[in-house]
Amino acid sequence: LKLETSRVHASFGTQNPMKSSMKFLVAGSLAVSCSALKIPNGKIATPISTVGCAVHRQTLHNYMNVQYYGDFTIGGQEIQGIFDTGSFELLVRSTRCSHCVHPTIPYDRNHSKTYGENGTLTKHVFGSGPCVSMKGYEEVNVGPLKSKGQSFWEIIDHKIQVLDTAKFAAIVGIGPNFAYGNQDKTLLMNFGVKEFSICLQRASGADGVMTWGQEVPTEYKEKNYARARVIGKHHWVTRMHNVSFGKSPLTDNFANVPCTGGGCAAIIDSGTSLIAAPAQALQQLSTQLEPIMEDCSNMHLLPTLHFNIDGTDFTLPPEAYVMRVTAETIEEQDSIWEQLFFKPKVKKVNMCMPAFMQMDMHSQHGPVWILGMPFFRYYHTTFDREQKAMHFALAGPSCSAHPFKSNASDKALIAFNAGASKGPMDIDVRKIVPPAFSSQIDDSTDNNVDL
Repeated sequence: LKLETSRVHASFGTQNPMKSSMKFLVAGSLAVSCSALKIPNGKIATPISTVGCAVHRQTLHNYMNVQYYGDFTIGGQEIQGIFDTGSFELLVRSTRCSHCVHPTIPYDRNHSKTYGENGTLTKHVFGSGPCVSMKGYEEVNVGPLKSKGQSFWEIIDHKIQVLDTAKFAAIVGIGPNFAYGNQDKTLLMNFGVKEFSICLQRASGADGVMTWGQEVPTEYKEKNYARARVIGKHHWVTRMHNVSFGKSPLTDNFANVPCTGGGCAAIIDSGTSLIAAPAQALQQLSTQLEPIMEDCSNMHLLPTLHFNIDGTDFTLPPEAYVMRVTAETIEEQDSIWEQLFFKPKVKKVNMCMPAFMQMDMHSQHGPVWILGMPFFRYYHTTFDREQKAMHFALAGPSCSAHPFKSNASDKALIAFNAGASKGPMDIDVRKIVPPAFSSQIDDSTDNNVDL
């Protein structure tokens, strides 16, 4: 669904952005300060909801290990959406698109008592296809959180293959800032949420968790979690260096190591199914990785993936970067195959292969990588809009947050991350959600996207 490389505002019809501004541009929030949070006994930090503190723990339902979606209401209608740290705006599949396939119930403005008209049309251009949307205003609720007059976009036409079979009808952007060229407050801003956390359980088919609000005190995070600065203006992006498979049985020569020198830009993206990277970097990594057997019989021989995020070393075991393709049938024309870097000569089911997607994009901070859902299965990630930082804990059972720094040695991280993993993740490639930026990408300066 993803990787939007441009956004074009076009006059497809009458635009009337001022029509409802007085009535609908004031947003309400039920979010409350969470300064009363305390750490429970022991070393594991688990979410606590205290009196007077609006901490909402939300289930992210797992579909085929590539789509994690949560429930919310818009205009009084329950809709399922992907809560996407890689975008900012709220896009909803709508009944305005009469010819669209609707695998789940779409939003219908005619059933809403709180809909506010705007009429502006926008064309979002994604890597998997274009999408035309109409702007409006609505009341949006997530648990106890409420935003009145929230700006959103109704999808009125699209050519995005995954939307025709997706378990979600909305993309809920939870980026750190305003959308490109847009001063409408985001959902996070209107909720008053300055901090939230996301974690996905490792077991195949297991759900994930999103926590709206501060789970643990800042002092605890600074002492026990790994911290990364957010260096982007619009995205949850930080610096990444030295991506390598470590000591490989094939070679000890690692001259071809991605993200050396000035490094790369890494976007921590909850809305992307796999890890995405430039073709050149993936080619470099392929020289360090022995062939993966189709039946995954050599998983135990595969190396650990190493990388450094803003000065801290991270690892991911083979179970994070190897997938077993599952589907009733494999269609040769499925466009998602073109985005996979390690494309097999023969496409078939029950086949193991590296789970990397190709995405060639350069930014002011270097080549762009996307650390998607596999990252969240191993690292409980907290996003802090106010401090412009991300904090990482080790993801334990039921998404409990284990202190990172007490396990920060290379051997300890590898042992912890591999402990609960027994095999590759089963993936239906037709359901994969590719990287997307639901926003305008400004590449006017030296062909670098402005993150």
